[in-house]
Amino acid sequence: MVIVLTTISGYLLANYGITKHYHTITELYIESLDEESDAQKATTCQLLFTSPQMYNALNLRLEHGFTYAEYDRMINIEQINGTKLLRITVDCDLSADSYRMCALILDVIPTVIESYGEKADFSILRNPVEPSEPVFPDENMFILAGALVGFVISFIGIIIIWKLDNTITADDDISEAYDVDILGEIPDFDEEVDYLGR
Repeated sequence: MVIVLTTISGYLLANYGITKHYHTITELYIESLDEESDAQKATTCQLLFTSPQMYNALNLRLEHGFTYAEYDRMINIEQINGTKLLRITVDCDLSADSYRMCALILDVIPTVIESYGEKADFSILRNPVEPSEPVFPDENMFILAGALVGFVISFIGIIIIWKLDNTITADDDISEAYDVDILGEIPDFDEEVDYLGR
């Protein structure tokens, strides 16, 4: 019963008790249009795309604006192994919001590059796709964890009950409890059959 309850609790926690995280990912190829190398330009763009200009440009297109701190938690931009590739990951608690924010970022990138006077172009290598499943929490993991917790609680409960049980069920229990020897035993005649079979 405990295992069933904790398994159900794991399911409910995964689906209703924890904020979901949906990730939408896109990858860009940065090309430098001046003497700076593509990889160096990608490093510059990585910084520009997490700048106040980017966040202000996004807020202009959104009905509800976010603070810089909220954008920092929501948007992660990384340069892939020091190359000219950038990976943008948007983390939101709704799948549609994650996808929409990623699409908006791609839409305002040219404005941000231009506003800083950078000479760069970009190509989308990986188009954003609306996520169908959250990256966290993993429902199956929580159900399994709930079942394991239930098993552990049940096992510990059985051990505790067994240790606290002082019911005498055998001759050895009397010997251990009172430190005396057993001299004899009265048989249970209701269950015995005599030698004549009566």
